[in-house]
Amino acid sequence: MRELFVRDEGQGEAIVLVHGMGASHRVFDAVIEAGVPRYRFLAVDLPRNGRSGRWAESTPRAIAKGLNELLLELGVERFRIFGHSFGGLVAAELAAEVPDRVLSLTLASAPAMGVPVEAGLFLSHPAADFGALLLTPLVGLRPVLKTYLQWLWGEPARMPDAHVDHYLAAVKTPGFADALMDASRAMAGYRLPHAALSRGTFPRRVLWGERDPLLPASQADALARDLGAECWVLPRVGHSVPEEAPDTVLRSIVG
Repeated sequence: MRELFVRDEGQGEAIVLVHGMGASHRVFDAVIEAGVPRYRFLAVDLPRNGRSGRWAESTPRAIAKGLNELLLELGVERFRIFGHSFGGLVAAELAAEVPDRVLSLTLASAPAMGVPVEAGLFLSHPAADFGALLLTPLVGLRPVLKTYLQWLWGEPARMPDAHVDHYLAAVKTPGFADALMDASRAMAGYRLPHAALSRGTFPRRVLWGERDPLLPASQADALARDLGAECWVLPRVGHSVPEEAPDTVLRSIVG
């Protein structure tokens, strides 16, 4: 676990926070600030993202198993879990892995309903890896990355310029391009673990930005129905839910 970075802060009921690909634990800065010291936050960096190395394969199930090992090492018996974007798939897998230990599950803008067939075909093509290697250096250019991040926000003018820096650090992590492709392929073939999740009695919530340009808000209702979850669609919010609406995120986690 030496390659796994986790921000462990606060005291009280444990909350596990899992970010999306190309980000880091820093997306939860405002969420943690709002909840400390009432809660203990454990915000991890995904494999080959942020300050983490290759502590697991970049698939939701492998990452969830690694997170469970970490939680046991840290003595965390029961916890709430929040996952954003790809991290939402990890959160669902962790909840399915140990449903009796989960106090609540919240998924935000999570691509758990599959991806278009065309995207799956592209990701399966050998040229996809080469394309990722070409594009990754471009994303590492600050103006390019800033433009992309502003596109993700529901109200681009509200995005603090300082946010770009921690994303820059995340995408420059060694092995990030490979991790991105591995995670994208895993996402393309992902199916929710319904049988395992059905064993849990914990509350479930789905959050989505009304203006999400990456994953349309219409997916929110479908995912909520599939999970038997409450559905919160947030006005004027885009894809970057933890940063755009941190207070709402915390409220959705603790109920």
